[in-house]
Amino acid sequence: MAIRFWEIFEETKNQYQLRLLAGKQGMDSVVSWVHMVEDETIISRFGGTELAVTTGMKAGTQGWLLRLVAAMKKTGCAGIIVNTGRYLAAVPQQVTLWCEQQDFPLLEMPWEISVTQLIQDYCMRIMQQTHREEQTGALFARLLLGKEVPDDFFEEIGGRFHLEGTFRIFCMKPVLTPEEKVLFKQAVLKLENVFGLWKNGSKIRFPYFLLELNEVWILTVNDLPEQDVPELTGQIENLFADFFADGRLHLGIGPACQDIRNLKLALSRARTALKMACHMDRKIVDFNQMGFFGILFSSSDPELLKNYADSLLAPIDAYDSRHAASAQPGTGSCPSRPGMGYADTLRAYIENDRSLIRTAEATFTHRNTVNYRIQNMKRLLGSELNTPAELFPYQIAFWIRDMGL
Repeated sequence: MAIRFWEIFEETKNQYQLRLLAGKQGMDSVVSWVHMVEDETIISRFGGTELAVTTGMKAGTQGWLLRLVAAMKKTGCAGIIVNTGRYLAAVPQQVTLWCEQQDFPLLEMPWEISVTQLIQDYCMRIMQQTHREEQTGALFARLLLGKEVPDDFFEEIGGRFHLEGTFRIFCMKPVLTPEEKVLFKQAVLKLENVFGLWKNGSKIRFPYFLLELNEVWILTVNDLPEQDVPELTGQIENLFADFFADGRLHLGIGPACQDIRNLKLALSRARTALKMACHMDRKIVDFNQMGFFGILFSSSDPELLKNYADSLLAPIDAYDSRHAASAQPGTGSCPSRPGMGYADTLRAYIENDRSLIRTAEATFTHRNTVNYRIQNMKRLLGSELNTPAELFPYQIAFWIRDMGL
């Protein structure tokens, strides 16, 4: 969990004589770094979540500070500290009102306080927090992999997490160039802001941790209500829209699992959903909505599944291959759609509950042709294809092929 602006502010407001002028509702933002800023043009190079400090050297330029905070807000920065007393006697009222309306944190610090000291202090705190989170993340990674952790680790995180509560995992697998990795990490930091600024500023306060494990980003949320899952999913989709857009990112959502000691199970199911998203080229897959695919994608032996489907459907595959997927005419038949073979007909027959009429409509084929094909397939497959028990293995075989193994 990254360090947030309000944490640093509360710990240092007396030391640096900081005064919050506006934007209190935005103080829960993540702060990734602190920069000295005297020219608004540099903001275009920010990735978001940065905190800026300015002496107001351009105070003589009309509207400069307002343009600066507006550019920072647009980029997703954490806030600004204005060093008043020399170049800028006081923050203009227009800027204060704008920041309050936009929930953008605006702080004032007297000229006598060293800007350099504050920046060094804040950057050091950020690095220390990052180091602590890396250490904690390493232990969480052990839990996720089902490995032992020191007993005192549970005591250490007991004040932050409801250990016996539910844990839901969101797995993201990106495919990135080296340059895109920087942009993705910036989006990850903004994702952490979701947990402070969700629902127009109301704090959801659900404990979470976020880490990268084997090239997959894992977000684990503690006691997240079921009804809030779609909204959090939507937030993730919006933040990473550019990566989702061209298939460079897939998201798998696991079901809620009880107790932190069951994180390995929670991760396994989230990974199953992610596997389906990747293999079937879907942006987002929720394990709770996978149905029988949840069982199929949980298999650790995809070759076994593929061999099962291929062997079961081999007779009609061979027939389609020999006849180049052309229709076999029946009495009064009309041509079927090009490329519609026995395998497609059988799938439609199963999906339409053995109705010849609906199967004919689904395959753009005359009913007599469908009936002829089904009778011929019964002979090829050595099955009457009448009961659910007889059809179910073939439904499974088609699902396996849908997996894209």
